[in-house]
Amino acid sequence: MAVKKIKDSPKLKKSEISFDDVVGHKYIKERLKGIIKIIKNPQMLEPFDVTIPKGLLLYGPVSVGKSMLAKAFVKEARLTYIEISGSKLFELSYIKEVYEIASKHAPCVVIIEDIDTKGIMQGAITNVSFSDIAKVLESVNVMVFTIATAESLDEIDPVLTSAQKLDFLVEVSELDKDARRFFIEKIMKKPHDTKIDIERIVRYIAGMSALELERVGRMAALSVVEQDKELITEDILIEQINIIKYGHKIEKQMVESLEEELKMTAYHEAAHAVLSVLLLPHIKIEQVTIAPRSKMLGFVSYNDEDQFSNVTKEELFHDICILLAGRVSHVKKRGSEHMDSGASNDLSQASLQVYAAISTLGMDKELGYINLNAVNSLDNYFLEQQIEKRFLHWMHTAKQHTEKLVDEHWHKIEALALKLIEQEIVESDELFRIIGDQKILDKIPESL
Repeated sequence: MAVKKIKDSPKLKKSEISFDDVVGHKYIKERLKGIIKIIKNPQMLEPFDVTIPKGLLLYGPVSVGKSMLAKAFVKEARLTYIEISGSKLFELSYIKEVYEIASKHAPCVVIIEDIDTKGIMQGAITNVSFSDIAKVLESVNVMVFTIATAESLDEIDPVLTSAQKLDFLVEVSELDKDARRFFIEKIMKKPHDTKIDIERIVRYIAGMSALELERVGRMAALSVVEQDKELITEDILIEQINIIKYGHKIEKQMVESLEEELKMTAYHEAAHAVLSVLLLPHIKIEQVTIAPRSKMLGFVSYNDEDQFSNVTKEELFHDICILLAGRVSHVKKRGSEHMDSGASNDLSQASLQVYAAISTLGMDKELGYINLNAVNSLDNYFLEQQIEKRFLHWMHTAKQHTEKLVDEHWHKIEALALKLIEQEIVESDELFRIIGDQKILDKIPESL
């Protein structure tokens, strides 16, 4: 007897997850609360002649809490929601039905999970139809707010992030220190050695996802039983962390070097930040961090609005010194024999800027006002030896100048580095308290 298939209809739900249930992500939660304030009080937008926003995109790596943040948003806003996920993302009729139901129960939220999911359609791998979803969002005239999650912003068609669609773009990066500590404290509820340095372990697990950290706890417990031991030890935890991170056992000496690497990253980024504040004070720094993000171990985040477009020779030279400061700081702290590849991108950028100053911007004292872009298309070797000589002189002079500046302001670099080691991130206000508002008069060396 044939059984009639019951239609899988969209269902309204209430969220039981609050922001208190989401560990870490302090700044993201504050941002989401601000967005809730806007959609709950649209009259606040009237003086600015801005229409109420229709959506939000939460993007970032797998298993960092995007779905939980979306559902916590719903609860905080005191609304109901309908969820679209999996194969339903490829069913336009289902998506339209979801928005019809949501419109009838407005105000309401639609959560679209993993909108960057790929599926196989007619034998070919394809994305969700972003343009069709965008048309659905445009057609909704009542208060239906859409929250989409994705792993990468690059995979999302701009048609979905244009005005009156997914207006807000919020990056949910790797778990921050508070979130990582939460998972380690969960592991510490199992029988464990009380000598485990929790803060040390929290530093080691930077960049790991929630699923990976859950696995660390489970595998550590299984390892204890497997080895006929009674307690989870620090060595067992570190071993499991490295199995996940590196896929094979790493000697304890190599594991301990991770902590030293983190410290050196702090000195590297602190030197960038301190020299930046002193040499280019008009370029505001939003934060300095040594927490892994976007495949970088650490970075200095600038306010994009303050970036200069028409650069002077002085600004360019100072920027080169800032780029070299990370390597110089590392060498000062550990010695030139411990130089590593961490400054590769900085050196690349500094080299490009020096070459541009000499060959296309007409800033070199000896070669004068030249721009070889057009000439190089006719003769690739024109002035080759002269440019090489001046290039090496600029780089050597910038290195010496940077070393002098790092030595003079080492106490500030060290203070900021120690603060980064302690808390991973330093925001602009705290950075100002550490560095102060000292302005230095720094002239370009005469020989350039």
